[in-house]
Amino acid sequence: MSENQRRVYPLAGDGEGAPASSESGVIRRRDFIRTGASGLAGAALAAAGCSRTSENQNAGPLGNLRSATPAELQGLVGDGRRRRIVLRGGVVLTLDARLGDFEKADVLIDGKTIAEIAPNISASDAEIVDCSGTIVMPGFVTTHHHMYETLQRSMIPDGLLQGAWPQESYNSVVQNIWTAGRIADPQNPSSFVWDLGRSPYDPEDCYISELVACLSEISEGITTGVDTSQSSHTPEHTDAMIKGLMDSGRRMVYAYTGGIDRSAQGIPYEFPGAMNDTSKGIGRIAKTYFSSKDQLVTLGFGGGPGVAAPGSDYTGWQLARAFGGSLHNHNVGGAAVVINAAADPRNGSDWSDVTFIHCTRWQDQPIAQISYGSHGYPKENRSKAWEIWRDRGAHVSIANLIEMQMRHGMPPFQEALDHGILPSLSPDVDTNMTTDPFSLMLSLMRGAFCLQRALANDLAFPESNPGGLPVPQLLTSRQVIEMATIAGAASTRLLDKIGTLVPGKEADIIVLDARSINTWPINNVPGTIVTMLNPRHVRDVLIAGKVVFWKGKLVGWNVDALLGQIEQARDRLLARINGPAKAGSLPAGNNSMTNPYRANFLGSCCEKGQNTSAPAYVLRP
Repeated sequence: MSENQRRVYPLAGDGEGAPASSESGVIRRRDFIRTGASGLAGAALAAAGCSRTSENQNAGPLGNLRSATPAELQGLVGDGRRRRIVLRGGVVLTLDARLGDFEKADVLIDGKTIAEIAPNISASDAEIVDCSGTIVMPGFVTTHHHMYETLQRSMIPDGLLQGAWPQESYNSVVQNIWTAGRIADPQNPSSFVWDLGRSPYDPEDCYISELVACLSEISEGITTGVDTSQSSHTPEHTDAMIKGLMDSGRRMVYAYTGGIDRSAQGIPYEFPGAMNDTSKGIGRIAKTYFSSKDQLVTLGFGGGPGVAAPGSDYTGWQLARAFGGSLHNHNVGGAAVVINAAADPRNGSDWSDVTFIHCTRWQDQPIAQISYGSHGYPKENRSKAWEIWRDRGAHVSIANLIEMQMRHGMPPFQEALDHGILPSLSPDVDTNMTTDPFSLMLSLMRGAFCLQRALANDLAFPESNPGGLPVPQLLTSRQVIEMATIAGAASTRLLDKIGTLVPGKEADIIVLDARSINTWPINNVPGTIVTMLNPRHVRDVLIAGKVVFWKGKLVGWNVDALLGQIEQARDRLLARINGPAKAGSLPAGNNSMTNPYRANFLGSCCEKGQNTSAPAYVLRP
């Protein structure tokens, strides 16, 4: 085992590898959050403020936490035996065209795979889970999430993507202050008005953010995700993020992406690595963590179709492919990137391993409204980039709520549909929006459903359709569910394992409790999922046949301790930001609290200075 694998991340206090101590509050990572006895909840935590508890959920500090006890688990999880489980009597939405869906059926799980789906399965040796009144379906899959930012939740909810400090934006606050630890001089971008001399993040801060993000999304029924990290400031930061993903028990793609290069200051920096080199960068992590394809966490890469690094004669895509990584690139208004990538023979012609994120504003010329095909106003709707994307089999990830909120451009659902592409959905950043699939995945789903239909339906009225464009087909509830499952599985190169419920595939399954006062009776299953449900309807979650969320509670985790640790991590970053700087001092922002700096807690984070040309709203109730 390498030194990087042996590394222990202290999640409170100082001192790497310090022993657990209730007096000091310093907890070793593997001892701190994971609960004891056979990996089940309800066992020991010897942390500051967390005493040892019994298996009685109503006793001690675990009494009100969403953490399932061994008794509640009915022996389904915990002793490492190969399990046979029958999910009995639910509505089964397989999403597989050949197998079909079932008004009432059973799902037999054998170990980590689905063995059979049919009504009235006889399996005397299996443990039975009553699923009457529920919808049993594939787990949701998201395809783009900056998970290290979890401790910055709702930091800039009113903020835009771009904007230089003192305007508070994603770029100036999240990327410059909290991630890079420096602010460039607007008049001279090569110099800095404030430079902390390091990223405010330590590796353990990345670890707890990744872990909490994964567990949060498990509780929302999102069994698979893609971490577009952007926080590989040192090899230790990279290792911590990967370990956070692996420790969570969630299925993930780690899309290895760069951080802040401070190698000139003597801080080690290894991104992106080099071809045929397993000592650093992508080669090192591929060898250390991703030697098998049969594991929950697999390798992706954020490098683009241009040169992989200054002086290299190969592209970022070639580098990723050499080490077996899938490709996950951001593209906001970058149609030329697509066109240039296609012109470079080094990138090949099969792009089925490539996902571009956002894909906004790819039209060949300015256009106000679009319909299907080439119908547009005031000009025809043409896009060479979309044609290339279609013809080369590449994937699209749309973060529709973030794109609408943060000024990326109109989410390109119509463009994707017009080119025969089923896009996947992604939450993007906790700094601006929840990852909740029913407000995100299901509002990602709801957002996709309503946005495409709103733009299309508006064309039905002459007063809002000056070009007389025809009305395109409307998205259905079923199609947006497929975006949140099948398209995500295809994007992550996992469709052979997940995305539909089919015998032989791995059992990534969610059980949604539909028999509730605000959803029952069910009259249309896809419509109930997309238009009616919310996170509290997620009852059970299985990943590779393992129960990780049971009757609305996480399995094997002390939630209160997790919340305390991510709060402490946030406070550590804030203390570093307000601490001694290498150069300059942090200027006051337009809306932020100052001396010491802190995001506006009770008012708008970003309103002042965001738009100086339009009049402020004067409103009456």
